[in-house]
Amino acid sequence: MRVFLVGFMGAGKSSVGRALARQAQTLFLDLDERLEAVFGARVPDIFATHGEAAFRAEESRQLARCGRFANIVVATGGGTFVSEVNRATIRRLGVSVHLEVSWGEVLRRLPGKRAERPLFSSPEQAHRLYLERLPAYRQADVSVRAGEGETPELLAARIALLLRGKA
Repeated sequence: MRVFLVGFMGAGKSSVGRALARQAQTLFLDLDERLEAVFGARVPDIFATHGEAAFRAEESRQLARCGRFANIVVATGGGTFVSEVNRATIRRLGVSVHLEVSWGEVLRRLPGKRAERPLFSSPEQAHRLYLERLPAYRQADVSVRAGEGETPELLAARIALLLRGKA
């Protein structure tokens, strides 16, 4: 099964994705890390040097390449699922799981990481982006919200249970 974790920055897609892949004994791909490897630069530098359009185009290409794998867990970037083309690719290839996170939780998780997030220039701007993206995230096949104190491993186990009926 191909599982695509979607959600806003700071939702835990990478940490939960790694845990889910470990538990399923399958391949894990962090889409942002893949893009950094392709461009040979960190995401903020890709945005600064090549622009968001080039980043998004390569993101779509790399996402489509996930179809080469029969089983994979993919942590998408925060903006990946906003694109209708990418949502269609994910629907065709596998199942999407929205990791729900409140705005307050985003702020709590990202205080020292804002410089690493090219679309988080200010909390106000990021909040507008969060609200704009919610309708796209809500189109995911499955939505989960971490419980208080729930570790990535426990959330991954809960997702695995939810996905048993989707296989």
